[in-house]
Amino acid sequence: MGKTKFEPIAQSDIEILKKNRCLSSDWSKVVVADGFDASRVSLSVFEGDVAIGSLSGDVLMPEGSRCNAMIRNANLKNVSIGDNCVICNVNGWLTNLDIADDVVIENVGTVACVGETCFGNGHEITVQNEGGGREIKITAETSAQIAYMMAFYRNKPELIAKLNNMADAYAETAKRVRAFIAKGARILNCSEIINVFVGEAAIINGVQSLRNGTIVSSLKAPTTVGSGVIAHDFIIQQGASVKDGAMVCASLVGEATKIGKQFSAENSVFFANSEGFHSEVCSVFAGPYTVTHHRSTLLIAGLFSFYNAGSGTNQSNHMYKLGPLHQGILERGCKTGSFSYLLWPSRIGAFTAVIGKHYANFDTSDLPFSYITEEHGKTTIVPAMNFFTVGTMRDGEKWPARDRRKNGRKLDQINFEVLSPYTAQKMIRGRQILARLLEESEKGQEYVIYRGIHIKRLLLKTCSRYYKLALDKYFGDVLMTKLEKNPDADALALMKASGTDDEWLDVCGLICPRNSVNALVDSIVAGKVKSFSEMYDAFSAIHAAYADNEWSWFLANYVKVTGRNASSENLDGLKEFINAWKASSLKLLNMVKSDAEKEFDETVKTGFGIDGDKDADFVAVRGEFESNKFVNKLDRDAEVVEKRYVDIMKRIA
Repeated sequence: MGKTKFEPIAQSDIEILKKNRCLSSDWSKVVVADGFDASRVSLSVFEGDVAIGSLSGDVLMPEGSRCNAMIRNANLKNVSIGDNCVICNVNGWLTNLDIADDVVIENVGTVACVGETCFGNGHEITVQNEGGGREIKITAETSAQIAYMMAFYRNKPELIAKLNNMADAYAETAKRVRAFIAKGARILNCSEIINVFVGEAAIINGVQSLRNGTIVSSLKAPTTVGSGVIAHDFIIQQGASVKDGAMVCASLVGEATKIGKQFSAENSVFFANSEGFHSEVCSVFAGPYTVTHHRSTLLIAGLFSFYNAGSGTNQSNHMYKLGPLHQGILERGCKTGSFSYLLWPSRIGAFTAVIGKHYANFDTSDLPFSYITEEHGKTTIVPAMNFFTVGTMRDGEKWPARDRRKNGRKLDQINFEVLSPYTAQKMIRGRQILARLLEESEKGQEYVIYRGIHIKRLLLKTCSRYYKLALDKYFGDVLMTKLEKNPDADALALMKASGTDDEWLDVCGLICPRNSVNALVDSIVAGKVKSFSEMYDAFSAIHAAYADNEWSWFLANYVKVTGRNASSENLDGLKEFINAWKASSLKLLNMVKSDAEKEFDETVKTGFGIDGDKDADFVAVRGEFESNKFVNKLDRDAEVVEKRYVDIMKRIA
C-alpha cells in the first residue's frame, strides 16, 4: 500500500460524496488512488488526513459471498485505506490507522491508535512466581525457548540483561503512532479495539475489548479472535484462536493455541498447540501442548508442558510470611487427576500421573513415569509404572499428529520423544536412587522416604527392574535406528566413535544437551547473538542436531545399561544387547495391551444395557477388544519389532 500513488480528490468526486451525504471539514486533506469510485462511498465523515485506495473491485466476505468494495456509514480520522476494502457501519471512529488491501471492517465501535504504542511488544509479565523475579518481556517473536531462558536463567544476570535488551529493541521496531491492519483482515461486530496490530488474514469477530496487543496472522495460518473476548496487554501468535468470552490479561497465546469458553489468563504464557477452556490460570508458564479444559481448575505459578489437567486441579502454598512463594514444576508429560491438589513448591518428574491431595513439598524429578497417589494422608509414589500404560503410549503418538501449526517458520522448537536422553538419564539415576534406598532401609520397614515422598519398600526392586526394561528398549531403539539409517556401516565400527556424557535438558519442548544451551548463553552474553531472530536460528540448529547428540550420549552411557563400554563391544555382546531390546519392546507392548484390556472388563460395562443386554450394548458403543484400532496397532507394532530384529541380526551375523 505504501507504493500506491494518491492524488487530491477531484471536485467532481467531492460533489458525488456530498450528494451521498458525506462530510469533511477540509476536503483538501482527502486524497484518493487510481480506481477510486466516489459512488461507492456514502454516509461517511472524513476528518484529518484521509487516503482512500481503489474501490473498483469486490471483496470476499466472511460468509463466502462477494461484496463490492465500499465505504458506508463510517467515521474516518487520519486513516489510510488500501485497495478494495469494505468499511461499513462504524458507530465510533476509525482513528490513526493504516489499513491494507482487501480488509473488511463492519459493524464496529471504535478502532483506533491513541498515542505512541508498541502494541504489547516489550510488555513485562510475571510468570511462575506471583511475587516476581521471573519476569518475561513478551513480543511477537517470543518462543517457548526464549521465554524459558528469560524466566528460569535468572542466576545469569548478564544473560537476562541481554534478553531484555533484545525484547526492548524488538518493541522499538514495532513502535508507531498509527495502528496497522494487514491485508485481508476481517474486523466484524466489535466494540473497541485500541492500539492493536492486526496481522494478515486475521478474523476478529464480536470482541468486547482489545487494548495494547499484537495479533500475528498469515494467509497460511490465520488467527481468530472471537465473541466476547477481553484482551489487554497481549500477544497472540499465528494460527491461534481466542474466543467465547475468554479474558486474557498481560499474557501470550502461542502458535495454534486454542483459548475459549470463558477461560481466564493473567500474567501467563501458553505456547504451541496448548488449549485453555473454562479454567483460570495465573502466573503460569505453559509450554507446548498444555491442556486444561475444566471450569473448576485453577493453575497457578507452575511450569507445565505436554500436560493435561484434570477437573478441579489446584495448587497453593502456605509460605506467606514474606509474601506469596508460589512456584512449582510438572515436567513434560504429566497429568493430574480430578480434584488433585499440590502444595507448592514441589517438582514432579516427567510423565507422572498425580492423583489425590498432597500437603507435603516433594521432588520426584529423578523418578519419571510414576504414579503419585494419596494413602491415608501420605503422599506415595510408584516409580516407573506409568511407562507401561495406554495413556503414555497414546500421548507419544498423538502429540506430533496434533501439531496444528501451518506457518512455515515455527517459533517453538519441539521434540516429541517420550524416551530420550532427557528421560533416560533420569531413569538411570532413578535406578541408583532405588538401589540406595533398598540398601539403607531395614527389612521390616513398610515405607522409605525420598525427598518428601513415600515409597513402599517392597516395590523398590520391582520398579528398578521396570526402569531397566525401559532403558533396554530405549537404548536398543537408538542403536536400531542408527543401523537402519546407515545400511552399509559395520555395527561395531559405528560404536567405536567417542561419546559425550552430557546432561540433557528440556528447554520447554526442546530436548538438548546442557552444553549446547551453555554455548548459546555464552554467545548471547558475548554479543555474538544479538536478536530474537538470531536466537531462533541458534535454537533451530540445536534442534536439528538432536539425532547426532543423542547418538553421542548413547555411546557414552552404553556402559551404564549393559556394563560394557560401547567402544570395546564385541559381536556376542551386541547380539545380547539386541536380544534385550527385542524382549523389552515386546514386553512393553504386551503390558500396554494388558492395560488396554482393562477398559473392556466387567466393571467398565457397569452402566451399559440400561433396559437390555449389557454386553451387546457395550459392544455396540465401545466395540470389542480384538477389533479395537489401538489394540490392532499394538499387534502390528509387535510384528515390526520382530521384523526389525530379524533384519538386523542377519546383517550383523
